[in-house]
Amino acid sequence: MKLRIAVLLAVFAGLLATTSLAQEAQSDYQVQQEFKTQYAEYEQQIEVVAKPDSAEQLIESIKEFDQRYTNHEELLDNVLYPETYDEKIEELKKSSVKALNRSKTITEQRQKLEEMETQLASYKDDLSELDQQTDSLKTAIQKSTKSEKELSGMVREYRERLEKRDELILTFIDSMVVTYQNMDIKALEDLENYDGKQRIKSNDALKLVHDITEENLNILQRNSADLQLEDYMRMAEVNYQFEQMWQKLGDKIREVYDGNNAETIASNIDRNIKKWNSQLSKHTVDALNKHFTQNDISIEEFASSDEFRTSLHDYLDSKIKQSKEDRSEANYEDLQQFKEFWSPVQIEWTNSLTYADVLSKDEMASLNQKVDTWTQEAQPRSNNILVYLLGGSVLLAVALGVMLIREKKNGRSA
Repeated sequence: MKLRIAVLLAVFAGLLATTSLAQEAQSDYQVQQEFKTQYAEYEQQIEVVAKPDSAEQLIESIKEFDQRYTNHEELLDNVLYPETYDEKIEELKKSSVKALNRSKTITEQRQKLEEMETQLASYKDDLSELDQQTDSLKTAIQKSTKSEKELSGMVREYRERLEKRDELILTFIDSMVVTYQNMDIKALEDLENYDGKQRIKSNDALKLVHDITEENLNILQRNSADLQLEDYMRMAEVNYQFEQMWQKLGDKIREVYDGNNAETIASNIDRNIKKWNSQLSKHTVDALNKHFTQNDISIEEFASSDEFRTSLHDYLDSKIKQSKEDRSEANYEDLQQFKEFWSPVQIEWTNSLTYADVLSKDEMASLNQKVDTWTQEAQPRSNNILVYLLGGSVLLAVALGVMLIREKKNGRSA
């Protein structure tokens, strides 16, 4: 009986030991599987997280995950070989920190996009309002039956509106440069991929740049009768700044607002700017021709920038030659009249004439030398003769005075 009980106890103990080993093996397997499953879930969450708050919560969860499985490090080292538990956890922590930094960048870019969209809407509204005002005023000028004085006032107001428009465009350019130079294209792609944020379609910067170039062309084409040389000089500055902005930021603007027709719009902008340059140069030359005619400066007529430069050099050369041969009052008056034109050219318009492809800075320097030479040679001879006569009169008076003094002394001596 005792023997039977002992055998039964031994069998029962064996069964208990086998069950315990099986349970332990099953528990190890569950630990391994749960670790792998949870680890894979964290990797997936790291890939898609886009908000800083969510990323921070994810980092805290990974820390708790490490605390929960650190006691199974030896078991997991065997499973993860040739990697280790510590290496895998460290990799997960680093990835989660990168995800936090990325989410912060995405949030910053989202804020910039929202601010930019507001700015673009404002610029678009302001430009649209100014364009409507100038168009209405232009129509009124064309239909006007008012007196010449009243009509002149309307034209002046129209030019002032165009000046305000140019100032607004320069402000827009500054804003675009500041915004896009700091724009992170990769973050914008992440924003679209992770957060489902659509790229801006309304108040689109690319479309607004295109519309500005279109309207600038229209202004040049329909206003030649009302604009003056100083208007074209201002436009040349705006055109240059606008083109520089587009050259620096055009690709970035196109990438940020990448619609189906982005390439076509960008191509049209390039074409418009090129045409804008050509039209501006032509109208500037026409305005110069008109200016010389209105101010009775007898320069040879010109129809292009090359002809203008040639005519200007020929005019100055002939005036210098005349001055050397005959320093007349008429020549001197021509010099003063020419300087009324040349002074703002030197002081205000050097860059604008360069931007309008009318005169380069080297050509300006050459012309300046000729103006200086003309100035030196143009002093009228009549003025010089007057100086000589005055000088002679003074000397004669001094001589007569000396003679009178001597006569008085001699008289006293006698």
